[in-house]
Amino acid sequence: MHTHTDSGHIVDSPPFRKLVGFDMKDKERLCLMIFVILYTGRTTPTEGSGSTQAVLRGPEYAYLNAKISFSCEVLGSPPSATYQFMKVKDTPLTTEKNVPTHQPPIYKLKAITTSAGEYYCRVTALGKTVTSNILHLQVVIPVSGASVVSVPSPPTEFEGSSLALYCEVQKGSHLSYTWFHNRLEVTAPLLTYNLSGNSLTVDRLTKRHAGSYYCSAWNDIGINPRYSSSSEIHVTVKVYLTAPKLSIALFKENSNYYANLSCESAQGTAPVTFVLLLSGQEADRQVSNSLSIWFSVPLMVGMDTVTAQCRAEATYQQLNSNTIHLEMAPVGGTVHLHIDYLYNTNWRVAAVRLQCDVSRGTFPSYHWLHNNSLLQQSSCSTISGDQCNVLFLTDVTRVNFGYYQCHVRDSFEDNSSWIQSDTVLVEGLDFPVNITEVIAVVLCCFLLLAMIGSLLCILWMSGPVVQSQHMTLSEQHREAIPMAELSPRPENKTMAAKEDFS
Repeated sequence: MHTHTDSGHIVDSPPFRKLVGFDMKDKERLCLMIFVILYTGRTTPTEGSGSTQAVLRGPEYAYLNAKISFSCEVLGSPPSATYQFMKVKDTPLTTEKNVPTHQPPIYKLKAITTSAGEYYCRVTALGKTVTSNILHLQVVIPVSGASVVSVPSPPTEFEGSSLALYCEVQKGSHLSYTWFHNRLEVTAPLLTYNLSGNSLTVDRLTKRHAGSYYCSAWNDIGINPRYSSSSEIHVTVKVYLTAPKLSIALFKENSNYYANLSCESAQGTAPVTFVLLLSGQEADRQVSNSLSIWFSVPLMVGMDTVTAQCRAEATYQQLNSNTIHLEMAPVGGTVHLHIDYLYNTNWRVAAVRLQCDVSRGTFPSYHWLHNNSLLQQSSCSTISGDQCNVLFLTDVTRVNFGYYQCHVRDSFEDNSSWIQSDTVLVEGLDFPVNITEVIAVVLCCFLLLAMIGSLLCILWMSGPVVQSQHMTLSEQHREAIPMAELSPRPENKTMAAKEDFS
């Protein structure tokens, strides 16, 4: 008999290979299989012949409210037959009799929610019945109303935080999702994105994750998909502030002097609140849509020293800048000019450094002269933060040789007089020694020292032997002298005694 598999196919079995010659056992089996089909929903065919097959053709997916068609074809059947279009676990949906087999009937229906399920057709000819394959119909709801929901909302977070975006739809089934960042498709794990279902998540946000996002939801049924795209949502990734830097610029308006204090952070996300502190007390507060701001502070010549500092404030952050001392002491005293020669590895002058120092003055302005000629058209002031009191000569040639001098005065007073330094002479001081000659002299000195050391070692090692030999000869000499002197002395004494006795 025919058996139904999990995949919905019919397996032919021997009892259906005969259309005539049924015995009682076959009829009992036929009745049992019809009962199974009607009451259990199994697709086991009830009867057929080896040359007769029924095939149900139709779509597997249908959009809601769409009109669809099914056809039931029979191969090898008699000239006419009765067709029944059926749904599993249901009564026949339609029955057509005496239909020529070369003109199979077409079953049409409108897909609604309850239309989903398993369908098959039953064909009866010459009193015998065959059942077709099962066709599983899925009703698809067209997608519509896509939108993006963010967590947190609004999607504004600092670097290092997490972010989750969800693609929500008003209706739709059998859905798949595609995400776009700045209108480019997002594919994991690009930029540490995590894609799962209708969600896009980022574990650690960076500045590269900022921008616009939108999603596209579509019915993933293989053919004729429907799409719905959301509107864009803008993700803002905040950057933590860095400590601000405070700098000063001096200007004169009419007869009054002012210090322009610039407070600037290198990194951060606007808006930022900047606070000016004078001697530890808040003097001004401003909100800026950029990372820098200017404060104006009046100054007077001879005023007491005031410490200035700025503070940058943002969410969860308060950072202080460096401290600047505000005072206006006029330039005075003496001016000294120092010179330093800088040499390269070949013992040649590579650069000359000239430094001009003045005894007092908070905002000096400098002029440099070479052989009584001005080196630059405008003066250089320390207000700009440059090292105006230092002059480097990197091209040390005869053109730059000569006498140098610096002039200093107050930068805030154009009518003040210049104070001059002494002149210094810049000249070529190259050592006329070739590097090869230096190496040769060093090696010769090393060899000479090695020879002297070797000679001293030889003399030191041979010294005890000579001394030992010298001591042996001396001892032998001392021993030989008494033997020569002692033998005649008794004779002399005897002879003297004899002479005395006589």
